[in-house]
Amino acid sequence: MKVAALLAVFASTLAQSAIVGSPNSPFTCENKEVFSTSYIGQYKNVKAEVVSCSNHLQRRSEFVKRQTDVCGGACTTNCFAPAGNGPDPNDCQVIADALLYASQNGEPLFDIDAGTSGIYMQYQTCQSYFLNQASYNETYCRSDWAEVIEYVAFNCQSQQNAHGGNCVASDQSWFIQIQLNA
Repeated sequence: MKVAALLAVFASTLAQSAIVGSPNSPFTCENKEVFSTSYIGQYKNVKAEVVSCSNHLQRRSEFVKRQTDVCGGACTTNCFAPAGNGPDPNDCQVIADALLYASQNGEPLFDIDAGTSGIYMQYQTCQSYFLNQASYNETYCRSDWAEVIEYVAFNCQSQQNAHGGNCVASDQSWFIQIQLNA
């Protein structure tokens, strides 16, 4: 294949692989279809839903390695400006604690199928979710998700001129978002 044709395919791939929404503004799941609902944590007080969103775009890159285990994957934190109307970080901590509880009690990993957008977690004012943007199934660690929630919830608040945020994988195949539960 000629260099020009390869560059055209690569440019098309990059255009298709963009993150849903902006890293600096919250993603909102449109026409949310809930596949399953459960409650997790020691007190079963955190709502967990496996969902699909009509505005969810999946990556379709031929250049991406089909690695499914993304545990320990690095991500870049983005805070949503301006300040105001963010989740209570203590409510977000309850979600993080529920994820750690599940991890320590036999469920350290979770899977997100390529056809499913992600998993939503909700507790009072806080909502967090893991969104799979890859064209392949992914496995992620609950303890890693808990760490991201703890960091973003406490570091993307009004003191930082923010109201929640996200952490986007370097290859944009997934992201974790923390925002006000609307």
